[in-house]
Amino acid sequence: MSWTESLHRLAAQLTDHRPSLYPTEELDDLNDIKIGKLSTSGFQGEGLTYALAVKSGLHLFNESLDRSHTLSQDIHNPTGSFWHGIMHRMEGDYSNAKYWFRMVHSHPIYPVLAEQAAAAIQEADLDEIRSSALRAQLAKLCAGGAWDPYLFVDLVEQQVTRARDEAGEALLMHIQWLEMRLLLEYSYTQSGGGGSLLG
Repeated sequence: MSWTESLHRLAAQLTDHRPSLYPTEELDDLNDIKIGKLSTSGFQGEGLTYALAVKSGLHLFNESLDRSHTLSQDIHNPTGSFWHGIMHRMEGDYSNAKYWFRMVHSHPIYPVLAEQAAAAIQEADLDEIRSSALRAQLAKLCAGGAWDPYLFVDLVEQQVTRARDEAGEALLMHIQWLEMRLLLEYSYTQSGGGGSLLG
């Protein structure tokens, strides 16, 4: 089976799932094996770099933090640093996550991510979030007009370590899901993939 066909099947299985904000068990061990078997032998140069970024992202959708980390730490561009930062945020190493987001500087998906995150926050019923501090930070993220990865790390840390708010967690997981889908699509496009990976 070709890279494209196998990749589309895996993406269809994995990318509807909203990964947790904190470490949990892998969604499906078999998916890790399937991702590992995606052959990158036909790629060279930047195409290979982004093909590895696709695999790193798929592992994160499968909540396989270590496998994603193994790949992303060897991808020396802003997209690799982005996946690396998400992985550390998901594992709860928030200062390390911010380090990797500093390495990203700015990323081409940031403007669309800012729009989508703001729309998600505006559509949510923030009154359902009991934590006033979390509501205030979400309003700040929404009002900024640009994506602020450091503020998002702070929001996740606040939710995981202090607020533990059910509605807040659902909204933050949704925003993280939007972030990961945009970054996966970008990684796929930059690898030379035609059309859309996520449909």
